[in-house]
Amino acid sequence: MKRIYIIIIAVFALIQVSEAQQQPLYSQYMLNSFLLNPGITGTEEIIPIRLTARQQWTGIDGAPQTQAISAHSALGRSKEMGVGGFIYNDKFGPIGRTGIMGTYSYKIRIKSDTKLSFGLSLSAFQYKMDETNINIIDESDVVFTGSTETSIVPDANFGAYLYNPKYFAGFSSTQLFQFQIKLDGSTNLSKIVRHYYVTAGYRFKAGESFEIEPSFLVKTTAYNMPQLDLNARFFYKKNYWLAFSYRTEDAVIAMLGLKVDKYYIGYAFDYTLSNLINYSSGSHEIMLGIDLGKVEETKSLF
Repeated sequence: MKRIYIIIIAVFALIQVSEAQQQPLYSQYMLNSFLLNPGITGTEEIIPIRLTARQQWTGIDGAPQTQAISAHSALGRSKEMGVGGFIYNDKFGPIGRTGIMGTYSYKIRIKSDTKLSFGLSLSAFQYKMDETNINIIDESDVVFTGSTETSIVPDANFGAYLYNPKYFAGFSSTQLFQFQIKLDGSTNLSKIVRHYYVTAGYRFKAGESFEIEPSFLVKTTAYNMPQLDLNARFFYKKNYWLAFSYRTEDAVIAMLGLKVDKYYIGYAFDYTLSNLINYSSGSHEIMLGIDLGKVEETKSLF
């Protein structure tokens, strides 16, 4: 029963105060930053397909669960353009969100090995509130209908990404339209707020077979304090990696993974540092991936 009360309090804090983080949380975004920045669309020589599944706060009933699948590719005469998309499902207590997104990018060559990519994505999401399992104290409360209510909301994201084989830096803003979520029964969930992401990293050799990549990610909105991720990834022969991350006031994260031929697998464990530490044993995330063949140059569409 105590767990149920905790998750209900958390859910309604998200709904009613919720000018805060409304985006799904990923720990292995370093392996698929495309989920956070449409500017990354088509910046790789291959076509990466990634499947991510995450269980947040294990041990708490109704804790967030997220699944996402994504793919993107370069195209154009000089691979100056990129297209991609992803589908994801996110559930937190009685609140669910399922959406589809398409992305487009255009790259500008800065130097022989350095490019700047600008990306835009358009999306449609269905928000859903399942009130059938919520115990209502005041039956006359018109906010709750005792049914499942839905709302479909369009949105857009923008991103820029500077990269070469040694370093990268990016900025993105998501949920640009900031629409109000209004359910079937005229219930206003909350206003969708813009999220901002800033990231950068550098990879360098540490011997014949080892590489190290320190990086950071800053996430914020207009309504909450910035959250900082400090990351370090260690590669062995480019096919095996171990990574550690510290997310301010939230978690420390350990990650490991390997690549066999064109296949990827990665796992992350988040050790909770917040007040939920007494109720949750942590969060788990797994990522599966496949790299399709090298992108061939094609005729420009324009």
